[in-house]
Amino acid sequence: MVDRVGRKLSMATMLFTACVFLFPLVFSQADILTGISLFGARLCISASFSIMYIYAPEIYPTSVRTTGIGVASSVGRIGGILCPLVAVALVHNCQQTAAILLFELVVFLSGVAVMFFPFETKGTRLNDTEADLN
Repeated sequence: MVDRVGRKLSMATMLFTACVFLFPLVFSQADILTGISLFGARLCISASFSIMYIYAPEIYPTSVRTTGIGVASSVGRIGGILCPLVAVALVHNCQQTAAILLFELVVFLSGVAVMFFPFETKGTRLNDTEADLN
């Protein structure tokens, strides 16, 4: 799918689909529907991260590729550390709906941000220098 439709569209589709899976959790649901929704959202988020790890090295030239990937990965890891802390704090204060809406908003805004990425790398070769980006 990623090679056919492109990295940006694939990643945005996975993020928006995760939003669709998360939305029913705003309302009280049966346990089976909650499980399916959480599994579907987790699947889509994992797929978007996999696509990101394909896309990210392709946008950086060779001279800064490892630094760019390292910084991007570090920021993602920091988000992964903060996410459970925010979720637990909101749920312990009996604000489960607020927690779900916050995650829904973050995932949706991530999908919108992906649509504004300046490069589509489908079918292109890797850049060796910054001059190759132009």
